[in-house]
Amino acid sequence: MDFYAFLGLRMQKNNDRPKLRTVDESPEEVIVLLEGRPAGETGKFRGHEEIVRLEAKDRGELKFRTHEPKFEEWVERENVVFEDEWNTEKTKQDSTHAPRRYRFFWISTGLILLSAVGWLVWDVFQQKDPDLSTQVDPKISQKPEDQSGREAMRTISTIEKVVRQFYRSSSVEEMSKHVRHAERVRPLMEEYYSKNPMKASFEVARMVDMNPVTIENQGGFWVVMAHLESGLDDKLVIEANNPRDAKVDWETYVCWQPMEWDRFVKERPEGYRGDFRVYVEQDQFYNFEFADSEKYQAYRITALNSQEVMFGYAPRNGQVFQVMDNLLARNNNQKVPMLLRLHLKEGLKSRSGVLIDEVVATQWLLAESPEVKK
Repeated sequence: MDFYAFLGLRMQKNNDRPKLRTVDESPEEVIVLLEGRPAGETGKFRGHEEIVRLEAKDRGELKFRTHEPKFEEWVERENVVFEDEWNTEKTKQDSTHAPRRYRFFWISTGLILLSAVGWLVWDVFQQKDPDLSTQVDPKISQKPEDQSGREAMRTISTIEKVVRQFYRSSSVEEMSKHVRHAERVRPLMEEYYSKNPMKASFEVARMVDMNPVTIENQGGFWVVMAHLESGLDDKLVIEANNPRDAKVDWETYVCWQPMEWDRFVKERPEGYRGDFRVYVEQDQFYNFEFADSEKYQAYRITALNSQEVMFGYAPRNGQVFQVMDNLLARNNNQKVPMLLRLHLKEGLKSRSGVLIDEVVATQWLLAESPEVKK
């Protein structure tokens, strides 16, 4: 129910507000008798009606206030409130404290001026000796985001330097200084370059692209594309352990294989076991020892820059099958690069089949050296 119903009259908050009316400042008409009439005669009579003619006096003859205050004078008047009228004692007491207020004002002003002068002197002194501003511990003065930004820039600079040094290397000894897991990888490098002579050193013209990546839930890896002065674009995977240390992953750079893939497929050395960087996709080819599709899952296996194909088999009740099946499912059953341990068992009758012993890595890069895992 509306609150205004209790008042008995219908009232509106917006529409029933009192309206202002313009005040007519013209003087009231003064009724006077016309001159030239007999005494006691106030007008003419028409029948029984008395006719009286009225006339207003001229405005100049009327009397007004001797002084009409202007708007400016109203504004200049002091507002008088009730407390000022009846609390005269308080007014007298406050007047005695006026000198104290002025004294406090001047003291405060002086302190402010002294502070301003002191700040100006300090600022001039700082400009004369700028080394004072750099003596603060940077770990304290820098914001976390600023420090992380500086570290990122330093990391990028280190990566660029290492990439240039890697391409300039003209020997295994020199190149091994810039590669990951150098102690384990150097014998592999010597074997590889004994069959594939190291090309002349290259100069990097510019860095085309540089992106951080996460491998096996580990950060610190970067994919770098460099444009060489020879006109070629080349990719490298870099591991930056800290802003001042970066290494090239040589194994992915040359796509290292324990045996040439074409030779492995054609010669099929009996009993051989090796870790190969291959592409994997599901297949339905089953024969000989691997004819039972309920026991094995078949995979089509290929390698980089090769047309040779092998068929790998993983027992369905083993962990190898679960890992490979999950990887392929995440990639919509398209081929996935993996590092697989392949085993040509002795007495194997299948001329195209190989047993998959282990998924060494879910990509071609070893996040950790095998020695570390052991």
